[in-house]
Amino acid sequence: MLCPCEVTTTPSAFMRIISPREFVDVVLTKQYEDGTMLSAATNVEHALCPPRANFVRGFNYPCGCFCIPVPGTQLLSFFQTDLGGYLPQTVVESFFPASIIGFYSNLTKAVKTLKA
Repeated sequence: MLCPCEVTTTPSAFMRIISPREFVDVVLTKQYEDGTMLSAATNVEHALCPPRANFVRGFNYPCGCFCIPVPGTQLLSFFQTDLGGYLPQTVVESFFPASIIGFYSNLTKAVKTLKA
């Protein structure tokens, strides 16, 4: 049986000095009648999703996105993440912006497929 949660991973960074991260979340997505889309998530622990070797387990606090379909589409998102691990938080967070760029790129693709 597969884990009923969403597992998200980030690659290693800085020549593998920063280990790859994994996050296990339960995610709710909903589209409203006006076309507004909501994606909300929070960290969960589940027996079918044990920590994997070679990944540092990160922790997402409650987070989400609203995508409002108006000219120039508006996106409101909020994240609060503990990336985990033993390196100083400032060092680990230095690679986080690149991960967020990847997230928004994937979100853009997902929204386009929902509109189709």
